[in-house]
Amino acid sequence: MKMVKKVLFTVLCAAAMLTSVTAQTTPATQRTAVIRGQIPAEPYNITAGVGSDTSEARFNWVSGSSATPVVQLAEAKKVKKGQFPKNADYTGISVPAIATEGVEDNPNNAEAATGEYACKVTVKNLAPDTAYSYRVGDGTAWSSVYTFKTGNVHSISFAVFGDPQIGASGDLEHDRAGWSKTLAAVQKNHPDVNFLFSLGDQVNDYDSIAKQQAEYKIFMNPDIAHNYIQEYQLAVLEGNHDLQMGKYYSFHYNLPNVSDLGQTSNNKILNNDGDYWFTQGPVLFIILEGNNFYDTAAHEQAMKEAIAANKDSKWRIVAFHQAPYSEANHAAANTPDDDVLFMRQNWTKLMDNNQIDVVLNGHDHYYTRTFQMFGGMPVDTTKTGTVTNPKGTVYITLDSASGSKYYKYNTGSDHSFSAVGWQNNVPTYSFVTVTDKQFKFTVYEADTGAAIDAYTINK
Repeated sequence: MKMVKKVLFTVLCAAAMLTSVTAQTTPATQRTAVIRGQIPAEPYNITAGVGSDTSEARFNWVSGSSATPVVQLAEAKKVKKGQFPKNADYTGISVPAIATEGVEDNPNNAEAATGEYACKVTVKNLAPDTAYSYRVGDGTAWSSVYTFKTGNVHSISFAVFGDPQIGASGDLEHDRAGWSKTLAAVQKNHPDVNFLFSLGDQVNDYDSIAKQQAEYKIFMNPDIAHNYIQEYQLAVLEGNHDLQMGKYYSFHYNLPNVSDLGQTSNNKILNNDGDYWFTQGPVLFIILEGNNFYDTAAHEQAMKEAIAANKDSKWRIVAFHQAPYSEANHAAANTPDDDVLFMRQNWTKLMDNNQIDVVLNGHDHYYTRTFQMFGGMPVDTTKTGTVTNPKGTVYITLDSASGSKYYKYNTGSDHSFSAVGWQNNVPTYSFVTVTDKQFKFTVYEADTGAAIDAYTINK
């Protein structure tokens, strides 16, 4: 497995939600150190993740308890005054969380335990288009009760976000407020959303575990009065900032069908990530680990395996963090060995070979929609908002969902691929609906609700 370039790690770990932190120095050869703090037994950073399909939900949370994790879940109409019916308990596993702080000039420093536990529970056989209530805990310490609704077999809707990257502005309150307003706009304007989809860099800082833990808390709960994340199923992928704490990213999510293919490593230690897939309604979603960008053969194998397992899917959507096509081109990425240009020259061939309809990306904090692309070229440069049975793939790069960071138009790059480019330095989100015969994508300003761009593919 190829080692991801530029990702180097050092160790300093602290517990999430600490009231006090005790720092220790860990030798590079030691991998059993623990930074201890006052970690609550109550669950936090709770997600009801997407499962392999609409009949499954994969829960994840963090706590200081090593007890067997429990999810209580039932149809919402059967939960009365917070009380769940009998046979509503589902158990899973509790995994000690470890992390590595990514400081590039200290490559030999080691992993260390955080004192936290990642709690993972999977629930199957959910009914479609049904509201479910749940709470998580260890049988003694419980979360609040939350409710989400499963998707439909023949149609879905979801909200998708570019880089929340909480902490990137240097002002956590600014980023919290922006992320909260975006999620509030989704909840208000699109009550039929089935799941949320964040395209990487959920958090920003990798030089301090304490900073990243604070950022995860804000990403998961920017407004605890509403608990937006907990009221939907969630899909995520790993950005370059998420990656640089080593395995720590993997302890925050419970992803389905994760493959060893595409997995990243550092100092010959695998990071528990990799390509994965899931289906929602008529769509097969294939999630590629963009931080391992050189291993195109592994990614193509993962794609082919996902497609072979879901031959009846009407649509194929691929998502990964780095954007092959963007008018910002990651500010100034023009060198021959640049990951973005490598993906443009190599990853796009994977999309052509596997008949991918749509590619969703983040990373560049600048909205760009391409023409239908095939063979590295636009199929047709006519600017239109609707196409029918098109050849090739449309690539959509999303701007910041929180307003924590924006990029500018790159004047030194070729943009002949671009049908639409937009930057107004305001948080945005996109709302997508997919039926058996139509994919419809609209991107909005979060503050005003104004539509920035819309694109429809009919089959």
